[in-house]
Amino acid sequence: MSAVIDHGHAHTTTNTGTALPGITRWITTTNHKDIGTLYLWFSFTMFLVGGILALGIRAELFRPGLQFWHPEFFNQLTTMHGLIMVFGAIMPAFVGFANCRCR
Repeated sequence: MSAVIDHGHAHTTTNTGTALPGITRWITTTNHKDIGTLYLWFSFTMFLVGGILALGIRAELFRPGLQFWHPEFFNQLTTMHGLIMVFGAIMPAFVGFANCRCR
């Protein structure tokens, strides 16, 4: 005898029992593994955006005296890189891994 009760429905189905098509499944999901996967995809995307900003920072610091950016924009670039990497990449990745509980 099993301790798990199966009610015959999944989280990714409609009231009629049919699976939701395409992107609608991801937008309307309440499944914790799907939500964790969405967090991880968002985190990966922000990691790429933060990496592009890091390349801009490295281009400015490549050689002394060579100016790619105005000083004010360089400060904004550094600030946005830090904010995106912490609040857009690292923290959502922790939430995604905690929510996903992958095998």
